[in-house]
Amino acid sequence: MIRAEELTCSPAWFPLESDAAGLDLLALDEAAYRQASFLDQRLLRGGHAQDRATLAEVQAAAAQLRPRAHYIFHTGHVGSTLISRLVGELPDRFFSLREPALLRAAAAAPASGADAAQPQLCALLGLLSRTWRPAQRAVIKPTSFVSELAARVLSMSESPRAIFLYAAPPAYLASILIGPNSRAESRLLAASRRARLLRRLSGAPWRSDPASEGEQVALSWLTEMLALAEAAQACGGQLLWLDFDRFLRAPHEGLTAVLRALGADPSAREVAALLDAPLMRQYSKAPEHAYDAQLRWELLKSAQHEHGAEIHRGLEWLARLAREHQPVRELLEAVGGMSAGTPAR
Repeated sequence: MIRAEELTCSPAWFPLESDAAGLDLLALDEAAYRQASFLDQRLLRGGHAQDRATLAEVQAAAAQLRPRAHYIFHTGHVGSTLISRLVGELPDRFFSLREPALLRAAAAAPASGADAAQPQLCALLGLLSRTWRPAQRAVIKPTSFVSELAARVLSMSESPRAIFLYAAPPAYLASILIGPNSRAESRLLAASRRARLLRRLSGAPWRSDPASEGEQVALSWLTEMLALAEAAQACGGQLLWLDFDRFLRAPHEGLTAVLRALGADPSAREVAALLDAPLMRQYSKAPEHAYDAQLRWELLKSAQHEHGAEIHRGLEWLARLAREHQPVRELLEAVGGMSAGTPAR
């Protein structure tokens, strides 16, 4: 069994899963964190040592830890893993963590009695805020639907800084509809996202249930974006909204803005070196595959050709909701409405 002091001194024991009695942990070094695109059950394939902490030990450790991380929240399929990896290339300043499973579990739990079978959210954030060196700051990139917790997470954290990463509606619709896996994921999350959207628009008449796949994907975008807009009001620290396609059009300017928003002051040479490294030419979730801005734009154009009718239906659905609901209208105005999206290339 892990002792409380072993949990507090470094991130070497990663909190993977929990139950009412305690916490299952994996032994990870810096290289393992750096390699992982998902800090979830997929780590079990790596042969890492495992151990367990009792609930009392977790509580004792949490009492000594403060939630003091920065965050990258996002709508999904908008380059968040790439941004997280680029940030992690400054290990003297930042320690990047991607998609911790327990944050996903916290977001998926029922609204009533949500944390009964997992560490309390504040304690979990304290564990995830641990770093290897005092000068580092953890930068956590949760799964997209964890945006539902973003307001709570930011309000619990000490001087948080955050990146809110998104794509304009046309580009988001195209990026989901072009991929079979992203379409399947969107269908899987459709019911929970609809329920979240209804809660956020409570008190207003609802006459716009999605009637096509494009409308369902538009609902996914709207649900996560409204969650982020709400969280922006809770962020007491610095916040940067970042359109991923605008980042790709001007990556030097975009990455400089990201790093400064997170508290770094990189030189132009440092930023150029990061952008010249292989990360900008790899698929960030599976670096063995090539992927770059040009390929993304080609895929978005292909989606417009193959799924143009559904993209149009999704945009019309958003426009209809904007007429019916002021928060939707204000959000679309803030992100540039329906016209921004796929770059002309």
